[in-house]
Amino acid sequence: MIGNGFAWGRHTIIEEGELDPATWQLRVAHYLVAGPDGRPLPGRFASLEAAKAFIEGREEGGTGNL
Repeated sequence: MIGNGFAWGRHTIIEEGELDPATWQLRVAHYLVAGPDGRPLPGRFASLEAAKAFIEGREEGGTGNL
């Protein structure tokens, strides 16, 4: 299930996980990144910090690190 998405630089970080039936809250399993055009980029990130670092690497002219 897709959770919240929020902008980081020119990209979007998207939560993905499962809904907890007891609390109705999303248990985030990992994060996805979409490019400036809205298309998802390859890779899943175990933490929000890893997704941010990937984006920052891309925006500094690199390809990011998966």
